[in-house]
Amino acid sequence: MNPGRLLFALFLGLTFSSCRSTKPQADGTVRINDGILPIAVRPDDVAAVDAWKAKGNKGGFYPQTLETPLTPANARFIVDLDAQRAYLYQGSCLIAYSPISSGRRYYRTETGDYTIGQKNLNHRSSSYGDFVSRSGGTIMSDVQNGFDPLPVDARFEGSLMKWFMRFHHEGKPTAMGFHRGVLPGNPASHGCIRLPGTMAEWFFKHVTQGMTVLVRGEKNGIPIGKSQGRPKRSPRVHSSLKKPKEETPAVPPAPESDINTPEPPMPAPFGDPTPAAPAAPAAPEAPAAPVSGGDPTATAPGSN
Repeated sequence: MNPGRLLFALFLGLTFSSCRSTKPQADGTVRINDGILPIAVRPDDVAAVDAWKAKGNKGGFYPQTLETPLTPANARFIVDLDAQRAYLYQGSCLIAYSPISSGRRYYRTETGDYTIGQKNLNHRSSSYGDFVSRSGGTIMSDVQNGFDPLPVDARFEGSLMKWFMRFHHEGKPTAMGFHRGVLPGNPASHGCIRLPGTMAEWFFKHVTQGMTVLVRGEKNGIPIGKSQGRPKRSPRVHSSLKKPKEETPAVPPAPESDINTPEPPMPAPFGDPTPAAPAAPAAPEAPAAPVSGGDPTATAPGSN
């Protein structure tokens, strides 16, 4: 046998034998080669991830190198919303796993079959984010653009959704996608699927547009297009937009010695209900009589 062909046959044998093992490889991947892309997560894959986590591993895992590039024809995601996990298959081999945080109550991630239709390294939400001042300080957080009124001298800044990969459904873009985000251990987003930073970055670099994403889940998911019964809420109004309450102006007290204020009448003496009679006017003063025994030669006034 030709030595070159022998080496090639040995290489293929080693490659496919590694895909038959249900035990996690050194990089955490699990490979089972049956030649068919799965349509659901296999129990062996769930057990392998559970065993990997039981060893104290956190976050997700992915291969350090890919033997062949990921394409829409040979790879797909299966997202389990109820388990809060995302699995990436190449062929029938589980090659990557990541914990997720999907949509919370009233914003549950919609289940269905999607494709990766758009990739944006530094995408920002056009719906949710913060109101910030001119200097960049946060005035109000977790607001809805176009619904919560903009405060005075503020602007809307959408939440950063780094390494964003948008889901398309039947060729049309949706509001959902993969991106880096906070994972509190439960559904917490507005519908997108949050990933740890290392996993979001690796997926963004290696996943191509057109790849299938199967999103499943009954507890934490809702069929695409179904109403979520979201309750109405009132807009959040910043204090800079609230009108001050109108107050009735107070009447200032009169000065204590106001010359224009007449003095009140004096009350009647205690025990005497009859008001005192007004005093009689004083009689005019009579001219003084001449003093007798005076000088007889004195001249009377006015006689000169």
